[in-house]
Amino acid sequence: MNRKRWRRNLILALLIAAGLVAGYRISSVQRPVEALSFATAYVALGLLVATLSIGPLNLMTAAPNPVSTHLRRDLGVSTALVGTAHTVLGLQVHKGGNLAGYFLLPASGNLDAAAAFVATNYMGALATFLLLLLLALSNDYSLRQLGKLRWKRLQQWSYVIVVLVALHGAVYQLLEKRRPGGVLLFATLVASVILVQLRGVAIHRAQT
Repeated sequence: MNRKRWRRNLILALLIAAGLVAGYRISSVQRPVEALSFATAYVALGLLVATLSIGPLNLMTAAPNPVSTHLRRDLGVSTALVGTAHTVLGLQVHKGGNLAGYFLLPASGNLDAAAAFVATNYMGALATFLLLLLLALSNDYSLRQLGKLRWKRLQQWSYVIVVLVALHGAVYQLLEKRRPGGVLLFATLVASVILVQLRGVAIHRAQT
């Protein structure tokens, strides 16, 4: 890893740390594990948005847009790591850490809310699985073995991830009755990645 990449990754690590600290401090919860779950959720979403924005931004600025770059790869790795941390932490927030309670419907109670809770947890778990899968492919060896076309097609599962994350996050905004500021930040991040992707698709179609 060259000096430029080391420096960029150091800056990225500092930004992630700052985001985690900010998210922890502004969360409206008291338990540390819940505050960390909140912070990692928003930082992971921000990293995912940044990762998926690189290609469209390259198209908008007429910059080279190769299949894989160190910047996109490093952002993707960071997304997977912070996203996985969020999953681990999030599974400690509700149900007293009882994993079955996250994925199985209760026998009684508010079944509508329980169904939404269980469904969104499955979406989050699937998103985490896909993040780890793409993390395993984020290296030169996988790119050489799979070839550019096949590797790129697998990386396009990142679009499925963002849909799953958006749905997962939206349900939790409702279930946990998040404060307006958190809802606005979540909506802004999701809207921004959608708009940037749509713009990128429009430019790509115009060029082909």
